Amino acid sequence: MKKLLKISISISLLCLLAILFVWIIRESSNNTTEITSDTSETIPETIHEVSTETEPEIDNSDYTIVIDPGHQAAANWEEEPIGPGANETKPKVAPGTKGVSTEVPEYQLTLDISLKLRDELVARGYQVILLRETNEVDIPNSKRAELANQANADAFIRIHANGSENSEDTGAMTICQTRDNPYNSAIYEQCYSLSECILDAYVKSTGCNREYVWETDTMSGINWCQVPVTIVEMGYMTNPQEDEIMQTPEYQEKMVQGIANGIENFFKKENEKNGD
Repeated sequence: MKKLLKISISISLLCLLAILFVWIIRESSNNTTEITSDTSETIPETIHEVSTETEPEIDNSDYTIVIDPGHQAAANWEEEPIGPGANETKPKVAPGTKGVSTEVPEYQLTLDISLKLRDELVARGYQVILLRETNEVDIPNSKRAELANQANADAFIRIHANGSENSEDTGAMTICQTRDNPYNSAIYEQCYSLSECILDAYVKSTGCNREYVWETDTMSGINWCQVPVTIVEMGYMTNPQEDEIMQTPEYQEKMVQGIANGIENFFKKENEKNGD
């Protein structure tokens, strides 16, 4: 009888332990679920929607660049007004200078650089008009400006080289009209900006001496323009060292890259100013 009582008590204890064990397991599971739920509600959202919008790229094919290789094989000494309605006149096309060491005429250097500049700008996607591809032409400065106007050029680049009585003069300059130009003062700001952008980029590319942006109202090829225009004086052909280096392929590549980079910088500056 005592044995049966002991067995009965043991069984009862085992049952109680089993019930207790099950209850503990359930409580533990419930607490884990609540903690997970609470945690997920308090963790901040870390995944954000990424914008796929990008700034629109400039399409270079929208721009027309007119290049004027300065001078020509034969000067034209006939006179023409320096601007629309002007009484003052100048020769239609001056003869230009030539290399003191190489004896290369300015009209040949300007054509060589202009041909390479055209190819570089076309490779960059621009629309390019070259006003002459040979030296045997007769195009007055006023006519060159008129052709740029007719093309509605975004930039009119007149390629020249400098000369001086002082053979030690070196470096590059660019030329535009003054703020008070009587023929096209409305585009002064653009012309100055174009001149400055090209001069800075040209000096950076070539490492040559930086002169300045010369503002003058004496250039008929500028005065007849109604589009952004600059004259690029690439260097002094009257300086033996500069004359010789401007005839080397390596330096000519730097000259071309500098002018092309300056044109691009001008367009970027105009876009920023206009909010495009």
